[in-house]
Amino acid sequence: MTRKYLNERWCVRCGKKTPTPYLLKVSKLFPKKGRVLDMGCGNGRNTRFMEGLGYRVTPVDMVGDFGKCFVLGHDPIPKGPYNIILANYVLMFLNERERVQVTRQIQKVAARTCIIVIEMYHAKDAHDYDLDEIVERFYVKGWSKVRKSKDRCVLTRG
Repeated sequence: MTRKYLNERWCVRCGKKTPTPYLLKVSKLFPKKGRVLDMGCGNGRNTRFMEGLGYRVTPVDMVGDFGKCFVLGHDPIPKGPYNIILANYVLMFLNERERVQVTRQIQKVAARTCIIVIEMYHAKDAHDYDLDEIVERFYVKGWSKVRKSKDRCVLTRG
């Protein structure tokens, strides 16, 4: 997918300024302070919310002008450690090889105590995914599931 396609297709479609409802719901699980990685930050709605809570946020996205230009699954994730990692509506656009790569990178940049928030949905132009398979990759590395539904989950370590 090209940067132009993603800008036209996704940034315009979302357009929301408020954080995702799931992020609001699970934010009570977060530590009081720390560093956050917002993968696929889009227009920065979740980044701004987390900054408003006092976190230092590193926003990355391959589209738009908000955050560091970054191609998830290809470029190395910015150096951590991160206490919270947000993957809201981004992993479903990666193919299986890219998701495996990103899972490995997350393991490297996550702090000893870390929370990961994953939100996905079966978009028309997304890759097929099985959230259980994605979560399983973290189980073998010492993570545990705090909450999980069909397309959303929170994982913790430490």
